Amino acid sequence: MRIAPLPLSALPLWCRSNNVEFLDTTVRSSEICLHGDNASPQNGISTTRALTTVNTCDIPTVLDIPSDLILGKDFLLEIEKVDHHFKQLRELVGERSIRLDIMLFLLLQITIARNDTTAICTSCYQQQLDCYGFEETESGNCHNCDGSEQECILSTAVPQPDRASNVGVRNPWSDYVRFLPQKVPLPTMWNDEERMLLTGTSLEDSVISKMVVLSREFGDLREKTIQIPWCHSCWWEDGGPFQPLLLSDWVRLDALYRSRSLVLGNAGDVMVPVLDMANHSFQHTAFWRQASNGNAVLVLEQGIQLDAGSEVTINYGARSDAENLFNYGFIDEKIPFASLVLGVEPMGTDPLRTAKVAAFQKRPSIRIIGHSDGQTSWECPFLYLACLNEEDGLEFKTVQQVDGEQSLEVFWQGTDVTESVDQFETLISGHRLEDVFKLRATELVRDRVEVQLERLLESRQITESLRDEMIDRDTRRNASELKRIESVVLEAVYGSLIEEISELSKIVHVTQLLQSVHVDSDDLGPESNEEDDFS
Repeated sequence: MRIAPLPLSALPLWCRSNNVEFLDTTVRSSEICLHGDNASPQNGISTTRALTTVNTCDIPTVLDIPSDLILGKDFLLEIEKVDHHFKQLRELVGERSIRLDIMLFLLLQITIARNDTTAICTSCYQQQLDCYGFEETESGNCHNCDGSEQECILSTAVPQPDRASNVGVRNPWSDYVRFLPQKVPLPTMWNDEERMLLTGTSLEDSVISKMVVLSREFGDLREKTIQIPWCHSCWWEDGGPFQPLLLSDWVRLDALYRSRSLVLGNAGDVMVPVLDMANHSFQHTAFWRQASNGNAVLVLEQGIQLDAGSEVTINYGARSDAENLFNYGFIDEKIPFASLVLGVEPMGTDPLRTAKVAAFQKRPSIRIIGHSDGQTSWECPFLYLACLNEEDGLEFKTVQQVDGEQSLEVFWQGTDVTESVDQFETLISGHRLEDVFKLRATELVRDRVEVQLERLLESRQITESLRDEMIDRDTRRNASELKRIESVVLEAVYGSLIEEISELSKIVHVTQLLQSVHVDSDDLGPESNEEDDFS
């Protein structure tokens, strides 16, 4: 769905109209994000004068956004009261998660913005060019046609049908969505060739799974709204005045939400206009918080010295390189550690595999961390459950509740541990076979890492066969950097796992040998106190 974007020069007017207050800061093009062939220009928040928090208790607020602009659950409840179209849409498709509700709200605001944009030059519309209309040029032509040989067809500006133009209730977000980038550099928005660059990385399966979810959500949206007249005319009508809604539009909404949402105090998961233009840096200079009046504010960190024109940055959180690329479209090279997450499955021959997955209730995964000192570590609570068997003392029971529902309960050594299934590394501590269990879990990790390394090796041929003209330069750089980082971490942890398995095997061998001697002694014990009868 195409809408006429608003230039950055229009943002100050929007901010003044909606009481957004810049304090010694402004929004301008970001040097952090000025790279890539096809990426939309990214903006950032910069200082207009030198600021310092060194040797002072006066910590300045540099941005203040009113609470009634914060897009979260409370905001949406208020919108429902005045916008029956959004209420209808949310009741039909939403109310399952705040993410889905916000995406539906953004979809409606983009629809309002498109329906209200009547001053689009027909030439630009036909060529699918971004058009700002023709109010700001001296010639009276639109920006694309101004000073060019292209005819600017003012007399036939794209008309909007009355039956579609009254959809939704205008609010500040109806204009703000026109400042949002058309292209968001998240892997879900990459083309097919670009996504193939992720083959062998920890993101390969994640992106595939995410696209399946988005496709299912989009199909659900179409199925539940296509018979509603205003939805049909705005989104689904073939040959109508508007281009029908596409899966790529829904993917973009998801990308906008994931790359711009944050957690804000009591408000929970939200999107905050203008604050969402602050870029990430591991060595950040500011942080956001919710003020006592409910506003969202951006505040400088303690001990910071910024010159005029310096970019004010925030930290999106300690995430792996793959998570940063998946959710934000970049890899932060300044993070002093590297990590990745690999999905795991219980062994196919395990008769308890279904019960184990059901009891764990979370997506089983291994988190592998490469530390700055060259050491590696791994975390996988599920594998300590996966490596146990019935003969070890693991038991599952199906219990019928008072309401007739059945629940699955987990027992270890006769004790109910249903609420602690992610604590089996601790639960096996002190067991006489503790080292045996650890050996099993470590071998499972080794096998999973081995598979991933082989997959990375195989992916080189796929990468080399891709055509350069189909791939954005920055996208290729990010994918290559992710592969390099994950290869280094996987190779390092593989070596550590081999050493760990070797050490555990020695301990287990001695333990099993002692147990064998103990069993033999027990078998002979009763006879040793009696005289042999040779008669």
